[in-house]
Amino acid sequence: MISAEMVKTLREMTGAGMLECKKALEEAGGDIEKAKEILRIRGLAKADKKAGRETKEGIIYAFVSEDRKTGVLMELNCETDFVAKNEHFSELALQIAKHIASLPENANKSGSGEDIAGQIYADNTTVAELIKSAIAKIGENIQLRRFVRYDTDGYTHAYVHGVGKVGVLVDYNAPCVDQDTLRVVQDVALQIAAMKPEFVSVESVDPEVLERERRILSEQAKQEGKPENIIEKVVEGRLKKFYQEKVLLEQAFIKEEKKTVGQYIKESQKGVEIKRFVRFEVGGA
Repeated sequence: MISAEMVKTLREMTGAGMLECKKALEEAGGDIEKAKEILRIRGLAKADKKAGRETKEGIIYAFVSEDRKTGVLMELNCETDFVAKNEHFSELALQIAKHIASLPENANKSGSGEDIAGQIYADNTTVAELIKSAIAKIGENIQLRRFVRYDTDGYTHAYVHGVGKVGVLVDYNAPCVDQDTLRVVQDVALQIAAMKPEFVSVESVDPEVLERERRILSEQAKQEGKPENIIEKVVEGRLKKFYQEKVLLEQAFIKEEKKTVGQYIKESQKGVEIKRFVRFEVGGA
């Protein structure tokens, strides 16, 4: 006789539905361990079928080590927004982020789920098997779309906006990490999340990007009928607008638009230097 208590116990242990638990217990003759094995086999078989389904929803998840020397930003995808808000899904994201942060071989690495799928997570279980098990439990296809890990001799800081649709990871230098420093760096992270800069400073702009922009602006000036002798000045003037849009330190600071982000950081007098950053948005490039 399969009691309601046995079904409840198995459900708490596996996360499977009540009917599935009851059937597994009946098949196992009331043996809970055997029923767990049956559910696992069935769940993983279902997970294989679900693994091909499209994943358009998900969350951006961030993890920073206690000493702030290592930071991870990742995009974990699922099929529906409902699952994206599920606590089991968030727990899986935390497990994967901690794993990425813990392995020396992942230092300053970026990639997709495929790049870490074969890594051992725990008890000879791979990251791929961890995700597959979560698919079986949650009931949707799940994919680690991308991740970035920063390791630094400075500090890392992470910010995830709202329900996890946008996230930012910043690598920065500072004399110390106190409340004033964290306030400044958090403001910078908010700026990156909202204004989508692509480069830290003018000096860090990819030369190929800059050359392409010069060509485009030069061609535009010619088509507008600008005299040949002033085209270069026109291009340089318009490049300033490009910098103001794409370069973090040249952007107008969202909390005080008369200042640039660079001026705000300098005036904070905390010796904060932004070295690099990454911004993820669910479904973004």
